[in-house]
Amino acid sequence: MTISSCNRQTENELLVGDLYFGLFRIGSYYNQPDSVIRFYETYFDTTNFEAADKNERELFRMYQTIKDNDLLYKPSVDILIENDSVVRLYLEPVDYDKIKIHKRQQLQDNNKKVRIESYIQSINNGLYYCIRLKSVNIVDGETLQRQRKFKIEDYN
Repeated sequence: MTISSCNRQTENELLVGDLYFGLFRIGSYYNQPDSVIRFYETYFDTTNFEAADKNERELFRMYQTIKDNDLLYKPSVDILIENDSVVRLYLEPVDYDKIKIHKRQQLQDNNKKVRIESYIQSINNGLYYCIRLKSVNIVDGETLQRQRKFKIEDYN
């Protein structure tokens, strides 16, 4: 199965990797209830990040980068790339819909994985925006996930 689309700006580089299911997907307000959005906005607006610990400062920098690039309300997926690192790919909802239909447990039961090829714009270290989704294919292989001892949710 091959699906293509995406839009916005010109093509830069091609990102090729496998859909990666993680425990937490922080970094987007897409499909989040207003209460969650208000909680995080209040947190980011009222926390003194100069006095915060290293992890909180890093979270704030990531939030600012996402906000500055108008990605807060865009859906995202995690992609495992060839060098065994995981990156975050932000997409338009129409392209996200082509990826979220794949369910982790079904992929694992059938020893399949989702291979994604996307022309991207680099936002920051490990953050990318899909300029054009080249393909979404089901291929043989193991679907990986971040934490095996916790319940991992599919993309919705």
